[in-house]
Amino acid sequence: MTVTIQDIAQHLNLAVSTVSKALNDYPDVSPKTKARVLDCASQMGYYPSATARNLRRRRTDKIGFLFSFPISAISEYVSNLITGAIFSAENEGYNLILYPQMENQVDALTRICRAREVDGLLVLNRAGLDQSLAVLEKESIPFVLVDRRAEQPEVSYVCSDHYHGALQIMRHLVELGHQRIAYTARTLLGITNRDRLAGYKQVLAETGLPFDEKLVVSTDADLHSGYHAMNKLLDLPNPPTAVFAIHDLIAVECLQAATDRGLRVPDDVAIVGFDNWHLAETTKPPLTSVQTPQTEIGKLATETLLTRVADNTLPPTRITLPVNLIPRQSTLGLS
Repeated sequence: MTVTIQDIAQHLNLAVSTVSKALNDYPDVSPKTKARVLDCASQMGYYPSATARNLRRRRTDKIGFLFSFPISAISEYVSNLITGAIFSAENEGYNLILYPQMENQVDALTRICRAREVDGLLVLNRAGLDQSLAVLEKESIPFVLVDRRAEQPEVSYVCSDHYHGALQIMRHLVELGHQRIAYTARTLLGITNRDRLAGYKQVLAETGLPFDEKLVVSTDADLHSGYHAMNKLLDLPNPPTAVFAIHDLIAVECLQAATDRGLRVPDDVAIVGFDNWHLAETTKPPLTSVQTPQTEIGKLATETLLTRVADNTLPPTRITLPVNLIPRQSTLGLS
């Protein structure tokens, strides 16, 4: 049974207003009365109404995590981001609400903002980001992009260094002697894909290797997209000797396609992933991949958001975290 302020007031034979002031530490209530009220509230199991408290403060003590795919599609990568966000949110007394892909993203986002369901939003949009940013700016709700940088100077973000991750992959492959290196792109990832492609092209340029557009193939979120992309590459008259996959799941599918064709990895073709999921260590052979600080990104993005919730007039915060290549047998072999 819920204990109310009225119950405490009746038990102590005090006015309801006096109990309310004591619980809210008003200065015009004597220390003795405050102590009586607080002791009684503790013994009776009273908990203040979060709804009423937040209505007075015009805060919800909630932040949202918006991502543009179904809840069923949450991967280890997204799970790590959410784990970091929950850690920082709970440290500051906030709850995290997940907003997965919505049927009409713009209308749903407008409703969330205008109803002030949350005090701020973490945004992991892949599709329709420009439209979402327009709504967020118009509604003046604090927000931070998660693991995606923004070209708009007024937008805050916390992300991995996707460009330098690509540089590390390509330099590793070139040092191993590869000259025909493919890249499995994902245009839906927007600027993240462009940053990784830029790193790919940069190393080709600095090592004097030609850029061959036939070695850049598109993938999407569909199952087996990486498998089909790898087969397309292997069907070329002059196939690649190494493949830089946009992320680990695509790399695993590339590995499967190569194995199904009787090719040896890395002797016939080397394969590299990105994000270093746990599955990268369990494949045969284990995948070389780039370790990105996913949990740390979730933590820092949430801390940045809560700073902006406290003061949304602050200048934008733009943080890029370093990444590290983890070489394994999919490029190094058994030696």
